[in-house]
Amino acid sequence: MVEEIIGRLPQLTGAQIGRLEDALRRECQRRASSVGMEQDVAHVQEDAPPPVTEVLEYRPHEDGYLQLELRRYIRRDGSARERGPYWYFQFHEGGKRRKLYLGKTSDPEGTLAAKRARPLGEYGKAWRAAEDAAKSRRGTGGRTLGIG
Repeated sequence: MVEEIIGRLPQLTGAQIGRLEDALRRECQRRASSVGMEQDVAHVQEDAPPPVTEVLEYRPHEDGYLQLELRRYIRRDGSARERGPYWYFQFHEGGKRRKLYLGKTSDPEGTLAAKRARPLGEYGKAWRAAEDAAKSRRGTGGRTLGIG
């Protein structure tokens, strides 16, 4: 069964690979948190803090997927603070996985459409230019983003 899945990987789209990646991560976390499975996962500690991000909802959308996440922050005193839930849109672009913050909204599809319709700001243009420059330098031993 594993060989069949591996054999079909080249046929999957970027969004499907992202979904598969997330499903594998969730299954590993589920197994690690199951009672009696500590022997199988050596890197999981007994009093490990709760995961920083918990996915509450997941749905495929266009060329990626929408994900509702609950964020946890560990405070200096060791207590956990929850924030959110926040919507994100994850997709693949230029061979990289991207994550677009949509925020707290009751209409993530509409918010995504509005964000994608907006032109890139100055920061976004500079970031894209640095990415393009890094692509042209790869293989020459230069810095990745040309910063510093």
